[in-house]
Amino acid sequence: MIKLTPREKRLIQIMGVFFAILVLFYGIINPIINLKQSIDEKYETNIQRLNEMDSVYKQFRDIKEKRDKMDQLLRDTRSVSTLVEDNARKANIIDNKAYNRDNESNIQNKFKKITTDVKFEGVNIKGVMDFLYYMENSNKLIKVSYFRINEALKERNNYDVTIKFESYKID
Repeated sequence: MIKLTPREKRLIQIMGVFFAILVLFYGIINPIINLKQSIDEKYETNIQRLNEMDSVYKQFRDIKEKRDKMDQLLRDTRSVSTLVEDNARKANIIDNKAYNRDNESNIQNKFKKITTDVKFEGVNIKGVMDFLYYMENSNKLIKVSYFRINEALKERNNYDVTIKFESYKID
């Protein structure tokens, strides 16, 4: 057997301790550190995914609410002519109504487009604006597609107004 000097024995012991530290670091400590880093990265990724999922769910809810509201508006069975009569009465211009005509047309299988022409003669602008306000806030899907104001021959500050409304409904 080889006889080692105390100095060589000490060097071998130091190398053994150094080798044990390396094995301990690369075999136990480094994998634990890497595992913690990967867990932190996965946690951050999952938090980002949850936030994205939450925003997508909020968008879905908003779209669903809008769709339900549109379905409710389309299923409204009130006639636009009836709505015109009621709102003209509220705006105090019912006596000035010259005519009110409805035209229905099919857009697709279950949807109908209703065009309503209304003419008022000799009305003041405030009454017309009130009437339009009531029509727009009637909780029915209505769009003003044509609006024309002519000066009336009867009196000053009175006008002839022609309005065309478009509305939609489901059969």
